[in-house]
Amino acid sequence: MNRYFISDKESDTLIALATKLYGLKIGELINIALKNEFLPVTEPFRTEAAFILQCNANGTLDAWEIKQSMSRGIRALGTRPVYDSERLQGIFARYHLHEKHDSCSISNDETLWESAVEVYEVLGKPVPTDCSKLDGARLADDIFADWDVLWFEKAVYDVLATLAYRCEPDVPFNWFEGITFLAGIERDALGQWSRIPKRKK
Repeated sequence: MNRYFISDKESDTLIALATKLYGLKIGELINIALKNEFLPVTEPFRTEAAFILQCNANGTLDAWEIKQSMSRGIRALGTRPVYDSERLQGIFARYHLHEKHDSCSISNDETLWESAVEVYEVLGKPVPTDCSKLDGARLADDIFADWDVLWFEKAVYDVLATLAYRCEPDVPFNWFEGITFLAGIERDALGQWSRIPKRKK
């Protein structure tokens, strides 16, 4: 599809530099700029968002793939945790986990069990040894209620990522919501870890 655009003098200067310095055509430069505007810039968030965008453009994207990429983004926060849980809580508000008891339960014979037990141990609420199943919806509530204590724990993000993947939101996420969420949690993580600690006097 042929298009044209009107650029200002500053953009003209940058276009001239980019085409000369990097050998880029104007169309290539615009494609890069648009993707850099909307997509995350670091891994694995960038790869997940680019996958969503590419599949959507090709007409092969479904809601399950969007949710899967968002879930992997949540899990990635385990190595770059975020103190602000607002974005995560906003996503889980779409799930209504208490209405999906069967898909949200965590059995003691699955890998997620260890992470769930670890979360409760940090909270000082050890899981009884004879317990064989945990309520994932209640665990998610407990996590967000005590976020100040739990936000730094990798197990928290493992639990949330698995619940986001395993359960179904009431309304499926669309492609732009998926990309926006991944870019948002990346910004939260970068903001969290780019802060320079104050010097001790």
